Order: sequence, then structure tokens, then C-alpha cells
Amino acid sequence: MKPNSGEVYRVAFDSANSELNDILGAYEELRARKDRIEKVVMALKPLLGAEEAAAAAAAVQSASDAANEAIQSQEEPTYQYQATNGNGASSDPFARRLDSALGHGVGRKFSRQF
Repeated sequence: MKPNSGEVYRVAFDSANSELNDILGAYEELRARKDRIEKVVMALKPLLGAEEAAAAAAAVQSASDAANEAIQSQEEPTYQYQATNGNGASSDPFARRLDSALGHGVGRKFSRQF
């Protein structure tokens, strides 16, 4: 026997409606919590104003120090070269595999005989 399709839709609607009401309740709780936190922040703002000014001054000082260090490092470029160990082997695993497959390997005892 086939269930009444109208009843299926009614159950789905009721379920969705109850979930929507749960979401709405959670939203209202979060909104109230946000309002309380904003009020606390506004009350503490005068107290934190002096600390923020000191922190901003320290941030400006550290930024200027970093800029001076960057200028000094630009004046004296340093170059680093990777030294090979003399055997011609590459540090790249794919290059080693190609060298091995083509017979260019360092430890190769036999030459290809075609």
C-alpha cells in the first residue's frame, strides 16, 4: 500500500520547521551574547586605550628596526653555492634515476651493449 504523499510532505515540513526554530533560538542567544560582549568592550575601552597606545608605539619601533635591518641586508648581498661532492651525482632523486636509467650513473660498472 502506497503511503499518502501529502503526509510525507507534512512530516518533512514539520521537521524542517522545527530545525529552523532551533536555529533561530541559537541565533538569538548568540546575538544577545554579542551585545553583552560589545558592552563590556565599550566599558573597558578607556582602560585599554593607554595600553593600545603603548603597543602601537612599540609596533612602530619594531617596524622601523625591521626596515633598517632590511636596508642593511640589501647593501651586503650574500651568495651561497651548493658544492658538489666531486662524483657528479645529483641531489635530485629524479635526475639520479634518469642518470641510472641512461647509464650515466657514477657507480655504473657495465656499459650498455646493444
